[in-house]
Amino acid sequence: MSHHDLDYAGKRLQLLGSRIVEPEYSGHRVIPTSHHHHAHPPHEETGAFNPEKGTPDTPKFHKPHAATNFELFYDLWFVANLSVFTSVHDISNFERFTSFIGYMVLLWTTWGLTTLYDVRFTADSIWERCCKAVHLGVMIGFAEIGTNFDPNDQIVSVFRAMSLFLAVSRFVLFLQYGVVTLQIRKYADGKRPMFFTAVLHFIAAAIYFGVSFRYNLGKSSRVFLVWYIGGVVEMTLHLSFSQMAHVLTFLGTHLGERLNLLTLVILGEGCIILAKSITLLVKDTYLKDATYTIWSPTLIGLVTAGTALIYIIFQIYFDWMHDEHSMSKRHQVLWTSLHLPFHIALVLLLEASSIFVVWARVLESINAALLKFVSVESEFSDDTTSEEASEALAKVVQPFLKKYQPLEVLETWESVNETLEDIAKIPDSFWKDPLADNSTLIDYESDRAELMNTMINAVYNAFHLNPPEEEDESGSKTEFWQSEAAVGSARRFILVFIYAFACAGIVLLFLTIMHIISKRRGWSPFNIFRTTICISISIVLALLSTVAANQEAVLDNKKGTSFVGSPWMLPTITIAYFVVLVLTHLPHPSGWCMGNMKRGTYKEVEGQRERKDSHSLPDMPMRNHHVADFEDRRTAYSSADNEIFSPPPAQYDDHRVRPQSGDVRRPRRSQDRRSRELNYQDRRNRR
Repeated sequence: MSHHDLDYAGKRLQLLGSRIVEPEYSGHRVIPTSHHHHAHPPHEETGAFNPEKGTPDTPKFHKPHAATNFELFYDLWFVANLSVFTSVHDISNFERFTSFIGYMVLLWTTWGLTTLYDVRFTADSIWERCCKAVHLGVMIGFAEIGTNFDPNDQIVSVFRAMSLFLAVSRFVLFLQYGVVTLQIRKYADGKRPMFFTAVLHFIAAAIYFGVSFRYNLGKSSRVFLVWYIGGVVEMTLHLSFSQMAHVLTFLGTHLGERLNLLTLVILGEGCIILAKSITLLVKDTYLKDATYTIWSPTLIGLVTAGTALIYIIFQIYFDWMHDEHSMSKRHQVLWTSLHLPFHIALVLLLEASSIFVVWARVLESINAALLKFVSVESEFSDDTTSEEASEALAKVVQPFLKKYQPLEVLETWESVNETLEDIAKIPDSFWKDPLADNSTLIDYESDRAELMNTMINAVYNAFHLNPPEEEDESGSKTEFWQSEAAVGSARRFILVFIYAFACAGIVLLFLTIMHIISKRRGWSPFNIFRTTICISISIVLALLSTVAANQEAVLDNKKGTSFVGSPWMLPTITIAYFVVLVLTHLPHPSGWCMGNMKRGTYKEVEGQRERKDSHSLPDMPMRNHHVADFEDRRTAYSSADNEIFSPPPAQYDDHRVRPQSGDVRRPRRSQDRRSRELNYQDRRNRR
């Protein structure tokens, strides 16, 4: 029985693990330092610089091609924080909108810095599991702080705890990079960049720790901006270091997979938000009105559009996802950095799309309530007394408030009773000729508007669309606070409209840019044409947000603002994304750009080009070089997917003498030159 059979767990856990792969020669380890240049490494270690292996003096790390279970478990805590924060942090004004973005920056950069270490250096061990436990504790801290994260209404203990959590996260990263620095101390290259990376996190930890002492009771400090700036600067420097030192490179890692999984997580959060909105719709329709048999066509269409939008974004993101290893170091870093604004905009877009669905039902409920209110008023006659008018309006308002409970129950009922009493005190002669007494008419119109806005605010509260709380200088509510609250809710929706269309354009624009970065070849005029259309659609979507730039014009329903609040808001975004999806899968024309459409794939089109090139005369120079070819030569990098990104392999003759093992091979010539020479030799033999 072996020792492995005696292990209780699936594998033995070491105290300190390492991903370093030391080369071996003749059964003995070769320590590639500057003092061992006379030792010749194996054949695969010789030759020019390789971007994935580096020089012989550079430490080489084992790079798994898939995320580990611990990495996926860590992502679950990102999901939990995102779900909790989006559910408790309503974007009711611009200040809360900026705080939402700020929290997302802190959460994403903390996750990102931890992920950058995990994909390159994490090796399962007791030490790494302890560090991961601390990182999970930091994520729990984010969940605790997210419920009360408001920079404009700072709670000292919350903001001080946030700064300390950030400091702990960076200090643990400093220790992790420090351990890796000690493990590669025998190598000539790589020690200094790794040490600088560790120092970077130590400086960040010290800054965040010092910031925690700047928060005092009774004072609001703007020092929290250091968190946002620090997180972005850390990510920028970290990604920059990866280009300057091979030991920090992301080539060969599964960083792209981690970002893909995070995108799936955010899309899943969008599904959760939409499902919660549908739950609200069910409660409002079938549970509050038993006679309601089916949703309106508008509501069904918006739910369908919201679901389709998430599905289409999912398809576009992964359909435009080319082989990550085809990108150079510079392109990979740029592609990674673009995910921060892309994910923030995506979260906001999914949040706004669910509000559009809810808003349609809100308008239906409000219109039904106001229609009932107006129908009661239309029954007033010359013989109607003020007492009868008050009682008739009370039969409409009071049952409605029992069905849709207002936010502040006691204050709302007191306000409604006072308003009904004021209507009962109106002289009975007013109902015979309301225009005769202008002052009484103004008072009645104010009371009438207050009752109607009370019903409107009750509907807003049922769907969690309350306005931000505003009080006058004395700290008490104004006389017509219900009307002011209704206007505040309308302004909140205008803000939702603005950032929804702005983020819809930003998401599509960043998707297109990331597609351009990852697709390094095949940019025919037709592909450039449809990419231009995608960019144009993104710009148009973003510019639609300017329709609601003048909030007063929207509130007054002036000409040109009817689109705000209409049922076509969400379908417009969904249709735009669907057009992009259709453009993505249009078959490439066989001609130059606008030729006859032919069913086929990109590989068939590329095959036609390759066959055309193979039949060209040998004395004609090949000039269809791409920017990617120059990048490959500059970085000495070649793609793993030869079928798509590399030239076609040469067709050797069967009678050609091949070098035997042990013979010295001649330097390989370019694929294009070899192919032309072989074609020319075949034509001469046929003659």
